[in-house]
Amino acid sequence: LALGTLVTTKVYGDAEAVRPPIERAYAEIDRVDSLMSRYRDDSALRRLELTAQKSVQAPAELATVLARSQRFAALTGGAFDCTVGALTGLWDFPDSVMPPDSAAVDSVLTLVGYEGLQVKGEIIRIGRLGTRLDLGAAAKGYAVDQMVAVFEEAGIAGGLIDAGGDIRYWGVKPDGRPWLFGIQHPRDPERYIEIDDLELAAIATSGDYQQYFEWKGARYHHLLDPRTGYPARACVSATVWAGTALDADILSTAVFVLGPDQGLALVARLEGVEALVFYVRDGQLEHRASAGVNGRFRFME
Repeated sequence: LALGTLVTTKVYGDAEAVRPPIERAYAEIDRVDSLMSRYRDDSALRRLELTAQKSVQAPAELATVLARSQRFAALTGGAFDCTVGALTGLWDFPDSVMPPDSAAVDSVLTLVGYEGLQVKGEIIRIGRLGTRLDLGAAAKGYAVDQMVAVFEEAGIAGGLIDAGGDIRYWGVKPDGRPWLFGIQHPRDPERYIEIDDLELAAIATSGDYQQYFEWKGARYHHLLDPRTGYPARACVSATVWAGTALDADILSTAVFVLGPDQGLALVARLEGVEALVFYVRDGQLEHRASAGVNGRFRFME
């Protein structure tokens, strides 16, 4: 258990030989958490928030993840936004049982806006007092990438990491069989979708079935639209393939918030990115996929 989820590692090799790099890889999770957690008062992210309206030097890795987050925030017009921390704190998933007061949402929205965060190399400036950062849709992917780097440096030829749906694999299986991946059907937990290896090393899924509550007949989930302050409604789930778990993590959230039309249009503009999106139209669950995914997935029982 790490980063608020279950992290599973599968590697090919002699059990004794792979044990030390496995231990080092899990230590990477703790290190990334110490930099980027919004739940730890001693994290570098939390310390950065205390310097609002000042330009300060941040740890290099934190600055890297913030810069990547800002890039996709600009590309999505704020559909992805790491300055959303005050808003996610207000909704308080997974412990919430009812939506917050609309006046509270409107008040907190004044603290959200990626334009107020400046990242120039390792120099960071948060423009608004009270702005809270949330790298929950980026830090986990970055940690998975760092774990893979440990295994590759140790010479481990192949393996797979699954961190609560953020998947990254490398190398080849010893028996030569191709990689196959399954993602949960967004409305039937007993079914899954099998997908061929797209030769993109990372997969991440964002869905409205992961953290949610029902209130007065409506489902409220943790994937908030930073532009409105409320759960995004255009998608049921979005799975994204990319070259790194960091990018897949960010983009699965971004595509979910954008919806099938704008989300897949964004994916089409990006090199080395694919997506599969589920959404509801006229009361029916439908799906659409990017060009590289079409014809390469199957619904399984």
